[in-house]
Parts: sequence; structure tokens; C-alpha cells
Amino acid sequence: MGRLWEAGRRLRRRLRGAEAVRETCRQYPLSCCLLLGLGAATLLLNRYLHVLMIFWSFVAGVVTFYCSLGPDSLLPNILFTIKYKPKQLELPELFPHGHSCAVCGKVKCKRHRPTLLLENYQPWLDLKVPSKVDASLSEVLELVLENFIYPWYRNITDDESSVDELRGTLRFFASVLVRRIHKVDIPTVVTKKMLKAAMKHIEVIAKARQKVKNAEFLQQAALEEYGPELHVALRSRRDELHYLRKLTELLFPYILPPKSTECRSLALLIREILPGSVFLPSMDFLADPDTVNHLLLIFIDDSPPEIATEPTSSLVPFLQKFAEPRNKKPSVLKLELKEIRDQQDLLFRFMNFLKQEGAVHVLQFCLTVEEFNDRILRPELSDTEKMSLHEEVQKIYKTYCLDESIDKIRFDPFVVEEIQRIAEGPYIDVVKLQTMRCLFEAYEHVLSLLENVFTPMFCHSDEYFRHLLRGAESPTRNSKFNR
Repeated sequence: MGRLWEAGRRLRRRLRGAEAVRETCRQYPLSCCLLLGLGAATLLLNRYLHVLMIFWSFVAGVVTFYCSLGPDSLLPNILFTIKYKPKQLELPELFPHGHSCAVCGKVKCKRHRPTLLLENYQPWLDLKVPSKVDASLSEVLELVLENFIYPWYRNITDDESSVDELRGTLRFFASVLVRRIHKVDIPTVVTKKMLKAAMKHIEVIAKARQKVKNAEFLQQAALEEYGPELHVALRSRRDELHYLRKLTELLFPYILPPKSTECRSLALLIREILPGSVFLPSMDFLADPDTVNHLLLIFIDDSPPEIATEPTSSLVPFLQKFAEPRNKKPSVLKLELKEIRDQQDLLFRFMNFLKQEGAVHVLQFCLTVEEFNDRILRPELSDTEKMSLHEEVQKIYKTYCLDESIDKIRFDPFVVEEIQRIAEGPYIDVVKLQTMRCLFEAYEHVLSLLENVFTPMFCHSDEYFRHLLRGAESPTRNSKFNR
């Protein structure tokens, strides 16, 4: 019995050794491959052992230095240590630098044409928060508008259309910010960045305290101790505001709606609002010693939280009420989708605009379903007509519902399942679509997308303004403009 126990212990020890070797190979694949190649060369080319000993001596020196000056030693590690970083799945980024291909799924795909990604135009999709949080955030944004927009805007006009555009832009910015925060590894940021910066600051303060005796001069001594490493934003209040403005301009391509940076007035307005009204007060609040101490107390406090006395608030779409338009007067430049479809020239320009946005298949789906409904709602359908309609359903399913399709449109799962069941079933079942709601809801979804997203975008595009200015300029001026 003792021998069996001893044999089992040896087997477990060998298995642990094999597991350790496999883990080492997984973490340091390049080093293991080099050692394996050097060992194989030593066995096969033993005649040149005196030459290979040079490489073995180098390896022995590296191992000796690593063991003596490794990360567990008090001495600093002078060698570059290879750390294994697990591969992370590439998630599609938000507009505009992260067009994820619907065919291959790669970011910035150069093989296929740009495809429609609804999160690029409506980042608040599937983003819901508790109603109390939404109301509090809406109140903060309303205070920003009341304090920094309305005092001078109401002296110009009572029209709310520009403020409504700004509301939509602020909702876009906040939604993008929330989505990107969800992708941040908070513990890594705290342990690898914030703690290092805090320890560096404590070190500087300790050195500055040794140089001055009066606490009144401690701040100036700390700034001098930083020397050339002092951040540009700490030089003066003006430099801090200028730095935040430049930082905001760098953030524009990541936080603003598509092509909104082409509107210089909107970009300048947001550049002044965010640094002066959002970023600067927030940094002042976080830099307050009372705030820092309070946050530290909350962080190290292990007492259980208070028991909630109120029920959990319901989830609501993110900032939907805040972004609702207040302007009751329709703009003369605004168009409806019906007006666009009634005019051939406007429809042609609208299709060109959709082609530039990679969304022309959205309009094609709408037209295809309308034609399909006109055919299927006839009272008497022959077998030939049913077979033709069934082929049309199969084409709709393959073109707009399959994940690998380049013209895929994201529908609710039940809509895709219902259309798939009809497309893969017998052709006689196609008449069920007369009473089923799947195709109707898909059509309503696409129509809402065209009316609420792409039609307003088209009204702000160059294509629409070219239509408005058609014939307004003389041929001489047009020729000069072209030159």
C-alpha cells in the first residue's frame, strides 16, 4: 500500500512538472523555440561544439543575470522580461475609425465595401439605464444648456432647432462615452497607471518637504521638484484650459456623430462647452483634497451598504427624453421621406448619399418589401405565383438576414426566425405572410431607420445642398468654381 502511495505521489509530481513545462512554453514561446533549436543543433552538429558553446555561454549568462536580478529581487531588473499577454477578441469600435465588416468581421476591412453599422449612427441602441440615473444625468445636461447656451442664444432667436441638434450631439457623446467605459479594464487602469502616478506624486512631495521648512512654500517646491516632467496643464490655469481644448479636439473623431466635425461652428461650440463646463469643473472637484479623502474612505471602508428602502427604478433608453426635440416649428430645409421618393432628382441624390454611407441596401429592402406586399395581398394566388413569392422570400432572407451577407440588416431575432421558417419551408406556406407580423415589423424598422436617421443626415449633406443651389449660380461662376 505504501509503494502504491509513493508511486502515485511520483506520478503527480511528474504531471505537475509537465504542466509547469507546458505553461512555460505557453508564456515564453520564442525563448523555448530558440532553446529547442539550439539543443537540436548541438545534437546534430556536435563536431562544431566549440562554436555552439559561445551561444550556450550567452544563454547561461542571461539566466544567471535574470535569476540574480529578477523581479523578486530587491535589486532592479536590468533585463527586458517577456510577459505573456492573452489575445483579446477585436471588438468593433464606434464611428469612425472602426468599421467592422459584416462579411469577415474584421475591423477596417479593405477587402469588402463599407457596411452599415447602426451603432455608428445610434450608439444609444440597446443602451438602457435606471430611470433615476437617466433623470439625474438629464438634469446635469439641462443645467449646462441653461448656463452656457440659452443666456446668449435666446438673444438671437427663439427657434430651438439648433439646440435640438446640440441635444442630439450631447446624447451621442454620452452614449459613446458609456460604451467605451464598458470596454475599459478598471482594475488594470487603477493598479498600473493610477497607483504609479500616485506613488510618484508622494515621492515628489516627500522630497519637496525635506527642502522647505514652511508649509506655505511646499506647493512651489513640489512643482520645482517635478522639473521638466511637470505636465503642461499644471503650469497655469490658462495652460490647463488650452490643454483641455486641444484634448477635446483630438477626441472629436471618437465622440461626435459622423461628419459632424465638418461643421466648424458646431465643433467650436462643443470645444468651448466641454472643456470649460464639463472637464475643468470635474477635474477641480476630483483634485479637491476633501474629495480625494472621501473617495479613499469609501474605498477602504468595509462596512456593508445601507439597505435600499425604495424599489429598483425601471430601465429606460439612455437620454431619450433629454434628446426629444423642443422645436415645434418645422424647418423649411427639412424633408420627409415621402417627399424624397416623389421627386426623381431627390431620390437619385438620396441614393447617392446612401451609397456613400454604405446603406443603400436599406432603401432597397424597403422597396423590395413594398413590391412583395403588393403581390402577396392579392385574393387569389396560383401555384406559380406562390412559387415566385417563395423564391422572393428566400432571396430576402439570404440577402438581408444571413450573418455572412454583405447587405445584412440587424433585425430582432424573432423576425429572422419567422422569415427563415417561411424561406426554408414549402412554398405553399408563403401565404402565411399575409397574417404574420415578422415582415411588417422588419419593414417598420427599416422605414423608421430611413426617416429618423438617414433622412435628417441627408438634409445636412452636400448632396441636398447641391440640389437646393441647382441653377442658382451663373455658368461663369460655376466654371470658376470648378477651376
